[in-house]
Amino acid sequence: MPDYILDTHACLYALIAPKKLGAHARKALRRVERGGPRAWIPAAVVAEIVLLHELGRTAVGLAELREVFAAASNFSFLPLDLSQLDHFSAHGVIRDPFDRLIVAATRSLHGKLLTKDQALADFNIVPTVW
Repeated sequence: MPDYILDTHACLYALIAPKKLGAHARKALRRVERGGPRAWIPAAVVAEIVLLHELGRTAVGLAELREVFAAASNFSFLPLDLSQLDHFSAHGVIRDPFDRLIVAATRSLHGKLLTKDQALADFNIVPTVW
């Protein structure tokens, strides 16, 4: 079973408003919590959450994300690496740099992207779940 990669909305909803997750995304995260596949939070998602926190748009910041990584063994930070940047360079059709990095992370891990972003799903570059 492939791992899941969370985009920014999925990560924030999972942490502070799980009922906002789509039904399939909730089911996927329940499998993760039961020890199934792993859930990855890409560096780009962490950076975007830090920026949103600085702008006052979310109460979740780096400290809260560190707590999640420390407490939940199946939720892991995914550092940016050259493999992801290879995928990043191949998908210039995605103009938003954060979205492009998140898709690149998903391609790099051959995972499924938890996202409510229909535009990302419509690109049909990675499998999506919501």
